[in-house]
Amino acid sequence: MHFWILLMSDSFLYQDSCIPLYNFSYTYNYIMSTSTSFVDSFADTKEGRYNPKMAPVIPVDNWRKGSQWVVLTRKHAEAVVNDTTVFPMFQQHCRRKSLPEFWRDRSFPADPSKEHNCIPDEHYVQTLLAQEGLEGGITRRSLTYSSWDLSSSKDRERRGWHPVTYKYSDATPMLIQSMKEIDNIYYETEYRREWCTSKGKPSACFLFARKFTRPAALRLLNMSVLGAYRSNK
Repeated sequence: MHFWILLMSDSFLYQDSCIPLYNFSYTYNYIMSTSTSFVDSFADTKEGRYNPKMAPVIPVDNWRKGSQWVVLTRKHAEAVVNDTTVFPMFQQHCRRKSLPEFWRDRSFPADPSKEHNCIPDEHYVQTLLAQEGLEGGITRRSLTYSSWDLSSSKDRERRGWHPVTYKYSDATPMLIQSMKEIDNIYYETEYRREWCTSKGKPSACFLFARKFTRPAALRLLNMSVLGAYRSNK
């Protein structure tokens, strides 16, 4: 994984190579207006990713899943840095399921159906905060937009278990505006709708978006469409 780490007073901003939807002032004020971290986190009980070998160190009741794009307060960032309990368990028992195309290069699994497809990026921070009793200090959503609704796409590169990658031709003001206008998120696993707020008022949900190719990102910069918050409502 590759992260940018930006120190903002008492907050750490963790992001990958994605684009900002707003200028620095708006982003800074949005994040600093709350004392919570932004961590998409929910109980994961359906996909079989939890490995029972993690118990009793990590009980299943503390097993969480969510987006890997998080914004952490200093307190939560320090919990990650100082962790000596959860991370070793992940190193031992949280691994991606081996795929058939790689079986030639790796030992063939005794029973592929019993493998736990554990993706550390989507579980570690969430599970650590639950384990440490710190979930009360998080806003349970990510600030980074990704498009996962790929079922109807005819482009093979846009189908599968990865977010769509926006190319040069996709990078338009209309695309960015559509992302900025999202003000609520529905979580199907919890039948929960999250209405996004900032400073106690309705606001855009996302400050960043991914995944953009370099040409696409440069096109948006040249169009000057990444800027201050504007509401059409």
